[in-house]
Amino acid sequence: MISWICFEWKTGDLPRNAVPSAPFQIRAAQKSELEAVARTIRSAFAMDSVWGDVSKPLAAKLALDIEAAFDLAEPSCIVLVHGTRIIGASLMDSNPDAANHFSSGPCVLYEYRNRGLATQLLAASLAFLRDGGVTVARGLTRQNSLSARFIYPKFGGVPQPFSGDPMKLPAA
Repeated sequence: MISWICFEWKTGDLPRNAVPSAPFQIRAAQKSELEAVARTIRSAFAMDSVWGDVSKPLAAKLALDIEAAFDLAEPSCIVLVHGTRIIGASLMDSNPDAANHFSSGPCVLYEYRNRGLATQLLAASLAFLRDGGVTVARGLTRQNSLSARFIYPKFGGVPQPFSGDPMKLPAA
């Protein structure tokens, strides 16, 4: 049995300015970066063994979510860059009523982990959602994932059990 949990944040209570230190930058994704974002997200999930048993349905779900996010006039995605290289991404659903606002969650390439960058990407993602009118942001993840243990509890993220199959939620 797969145990899922849903973290919730009240976006009005969040810090206003989360800016990574040089040489890193967080910014809105550009339409031309779809493939780089997809590679980054796939790579980040591939390096976390907790997702191995659902890798095929997860890849299919993420592909749909990425397409949907980049079909918008402005992609519903932010990226973390080091120079010109995309080293992290966060794909979001800015519909205030979405069951899961974090289609991918903050994803950082393996070689850039353990530097606090995922935390900064989460802060920027929450700000993106807040600025888009989301007052309560929700992020679904597996109970023992890296995000559940180390990232989503930050900024007052409150975990709650989730029943259902997140792989069958509508695309972002």
